[in-house]
Amino acid sequence: MSAQWLAIRPEEPLLLGSIKSSTNFLGTLNYIPGRVIRGAWANWLVSCGNEENIVEKIKALRIANFFPAAEWREIEYVSPFLLSMLTCKQDSGFQKEPIKERSGHGVLDTLLIQLSYHLLEGKNAKMCVPFSILCQDPKCGSRMDHEGGFFSAQWDGSSTKYVRFRPKYHTQTRAAISRYRKASFEGMLYTATALSPIIEKPDDIKRSADLIFMGRIQGSEDDVEKLIDALNNTSIGSKCSIGYGSVSCERASISLPSLENRLDAFNSLLADQWDDLKRLSTNEDILQETFDRSCLYFSIDLMAPAVLKDSNGLPSLFPVLRIGEKIIEPMFWITRPDFAGGWSETWGLQKHTALAARIGSSYVYKWDGPKESLIDALKHIEDAGVGERCDEGFGECWICHPIHQEVNEI
Repeated sequence: MSAQWLAIRPEEPLLLGSIKSSTNFLGTLNYIPGRVIRGAWANWLVSCGNEENIVEKIKALRIANFFPAAEWREIEYVSPFLLSMLTCKQDSGFQKEPIKERSGHGVLDTLLIQLSYHLLEGKNAKMCVPFSILCQDPKCGSRMDHEGGFFSAQWDGSSTKYVRFRPKYHTQTRAAISRYRKASFEGMLYTATALSPIIEKPDDIKRSADLIFMGRIQGSEDDVEKLIDALNNTSIGSKCSIGYGSVSCERASISLPSLENRLDAFNSLLADQWDDLKRLSTNEDILQETFDRSCLYFSIDLMAPAVLKDSNGLPSLFPVLRIGEKIIEPMFWITRPDFAGGWSETWGLQKHTALAARIGSSYVYKWDGPKESLIDALKHIEDAGVGERCDEGFGECWICHPIHQEVNEI
């Protein structure tokens, strides 16, 4: 199956079901999970009388998550903030935001820095200072911490601008409807907060830009065309019967670097970071003089929660990979627990819940075999995902995310 990028533009507010508390308020996710699009396609097939073999038809496509951005410049990629990305606690945000008033003290990715420190400790390096990252602004020096959300890398002339997604919301209060009588409950109201299809323009607060969602689809050309046609004629998310969820969909292009280029850049920069940190060790003279290039390192970065199992079939927070005849486990990781669940609109049933690794988790592996066989295996992993329930949108991943090259504050 070939991977293609699609762009989804909301024409009405989107209400993408999040976890519901026992209140009269309905919230929304800030991205479109692949399972939501999958459910909308299933509803479309049923409404058109094509419910025969519907499970096989749905499984013919692998639908990834769609992440939000402002439609502004040529998009390199759109991504959630990885858990390895840190920003200043006092003034968070990218330095390279198009509007200076929105910029913060910077964001940097720490995966390669932490990995280098970990590798040096494995070589019995005695570091003169504990591992700690502080804001480099001369007037700050505050701690740096992870902050969630989404961002896009967009070409602005000859440079890349990093733009944080700042959603706008559409809030509406309505009368609650009885599922049995199909009439309103007396004195009962609920408030729905949905994503607005219009957000602020990245380089002009006073002007607006269209909200756009970018994501990958894998399948045959015919199936992809059928999905695009379905999304252009149906709605996604909740409350579609009262004006929410109308979208348009088209093919798009993303200038994500090739997997081989990402892999080479990852290992080259790791060697540089290793050499830089080695100078901080008090026993530098007895350490290996240069970085060992006889093996390759690569990261798997989750673009969706992943339902993972260990070799004994028990729930786990890190993926075990099979590459050829070898089974390899991560040597370093940054992850947090989450859970996988949801509601099936098509069947009207609750999906079973399971332990999951959180979106934005990163895992580093070491490979000492041929590079060609590794690249072929990594292409398959990036296309198929990791873990279980990948057909529902779980387990989507990128190999050696481009943001890992940003080891200085951006």
